Amino acid sequence: MNDNLNILYDNFFNKNVIDTNTGIVKGKEKRFATKIAIGDNYQIAKRKILFVSLDIGKDENLIDKNLNTFQDFEQRKKSVCESGYLENKNPHMAGVYGTALYFLKDYYNWISNWQLMESKNQFFNRILIENKEILPQDVLSYISLINFYNFVTIGRKERTGGSDRNFINEKDEIELLINIINTINPDVIIVQSKTLMNYFKNLIKPKISEKTEIFIGYHPSIFGRGIKNRIPKNYIKDLIENGKI
Repeated sequence: MNDNLNILYDNFFNKNVIDTNTGIVKGKEKRFATKIAIGDNYQIAKRKILFVSLDIGKDENLIDKNLNTFQDFEQRKKSVCESGYLENKNPHMAGVYGTALYFLKDYYNWISNWQLMESKNQFFNRILIENKEILPQDVLSYISLINFYNFVTIGRKERTGGSDRNFINEKDEIELLINIINTINPDVIIVQSKTLMNYFKNLIKPKISEKTEIFIGYHPSIFGRGIKNRIPKNYIKDLIENGKI
């Protein structure tokens, strides 16, 4: 699968004049941030789930590791899909974990684990911290995750804000996402922002398998008036009742 994905990425880099070592776009202060994360068990999963997040929000390799490059498959997999360390998941990845647990519960005997999360009036990440010894450790190894917006400002340190939620070449970026979806063939797509509704409904859904279910919900680290959706039962209720397209 990675070989086929690399062909897509190589073509995208060539068309958009992106340095294959640094990920930097010629003539711009932007870096291609990361390739898709694919867990070790994704290809054998009984229900394949692709999460679509917004953007990476931080030039992670440069800021955290002093590496002037983007994240490859292996690095991104370790960052997103690593088993264990539930107490270390940030609000976003704790939400990914909880959502994946819900959608996979009937396939891997995780029903009681989801019932535990559903019973708590706490945020996703607090539940993971307090129940790290009880909850299954390998949930994230069954998922894949990609960012809708591919680029990050070089040297960006703070994740907050939407300054990188824009396109450099919308046509090519949407086409890349469609081609990646058709390569990894998910059964379910979970879109983590309602701002992406029209893109998926009008541009993406018509060009992927009719069998693929698409749910569009809030970002798991939402704050403000929507902060109640950091609580698992609220998040899943909205996703199931209002999110399917």
